[in-house]
Amino acid sequence: QGRAAGGACCGSAVAASGYVSTVYTGSAQEAGLPDSPLDAQQNFVGSMLLPYAEQLEKADNKMVDLPYALYAAQKKMMSDIVSAGAGAVGGDGKIAVLGGIQINTPPTEDSSDYFLPLSFEVYGNDG
Repeated sequence: QGRAAGGACCGSAVAASGYVSTVYTGSAQEAGLPDSPLDAQQNFVGSMLLPYAEQLEKADNKMVDLPYALYAAQKKMMSDIVSAGAGAVGGDGKIAVLGGIQINTPPTEDSSDYFLPLSFEVYGNDG
């Protein structure tokens, strides 16, 4: 629960943001598939953030915009997953998806982490 000290967005996101920045500015080329499966998740996070490179580079505060860019990328991925699998939902069954940003706060007796809900969508078996 919480973080003992303030900090940036999660480490994986910050690393992906750094990668996106170097690709956007031309300091690096887009990475191909990783050599090790241990690097796969980080590779995918960076790849998913690439469409938001300009937004992040022009942001007044990249650490404020970064969670929103991650949310947008993940929302698209979840929509693709649900659309691809929705046909397996039987009858009038529904799939509910709640999306948002987790906000970590310092651990105190009267404080807890927060969730900023940004979307709630209900899908039928037709996607």
